[in-house]
Amino acid sequence: MYKYNDLIGKDVLVTGASGDIGQAICAKFLEQDCRVYALYKSNVSELETLKSSHERGSNLHLLQCDLADSDAVAGLCRFLTEKVKKLDVLINNAGIVRDSLFASMSVEDFTTVIDTNLIGTFKLTKELLMLLRSSDSAAIVNVASIAAIIPSVGQSNYSASKGALLGFTRTLAAELAPRGVRVNAVAPGMIESRMVKKVSRTVVRDVLSSIPLKRLGKCDEVANAIVYLSSSASSYIIGQTIVIDGGLVMR
Repeated sequence: MYKYNDLIGKDVLVTGASGDIGQAICAKFLEQDCRVYALYKSNVSELETLKSSHERGSNLHLLQCDLADSDAVAGLCRFLTEKVKKLDVLINNAGIVRDSLFASMSVEDFTTVIDTNLIGTFKLTKELLMLLRSSDSAAIVNVASIAAIIPSVGQSNYSASKGALLGFTRTLAAELAPRGVRVNAVAPGMIESRMVKKVSRTVVRDVLSSIPLKRLGKCDEVANAIVYLSSSASSYIIGQTIVIDGGLVMR
């Protein structure tokens, strides 16, 4: 991976760190010699494995936090304020799915996904704003999805949450850029991960037939784009969304 020297020693917070993409993000920032604070709600075992096996694992700090719990989020931010005094990079990667066709989707399934994917991102970013503004060159990267851009049958809740996240990204970028905080987003397509393994093989085959590269994406490919958007190499990129989908949305 390309080395971004400006990231050396930076403090990075990654939400949704226990997922496949989250772990890849953490690993890539460790390769950049960053101090990485990995937030997880549950399933910490694989993060513990990453910490023990990575050559820079001592820079990986595992923090349990339920982003739906306002008190837990406030406590996390108090801890970070005492621990690091500033935050250089925030990666809003936490998200859930509760798929169902609209006609059979419950209000609870809709609101739970919105609360986690959108409201949770708002709450955490709001709490961390002063820490981000204390950095000389802070960056926020929100992890959305191509479901925010193209129809995704059975995901009206997920699509709504990720579409709103892109709007949130653009407006937040406009507000924070004058304050020295860059905000951008990535929109992954179908990525090889545990989440995709739960998708019907028929659906996966149909999607693959529409991807010009004729393969699924890799978690590392998403993580590489996120690290780039966090570095000075992207210093003039504000409020944009990088689509990582092998060309699917072109079709």
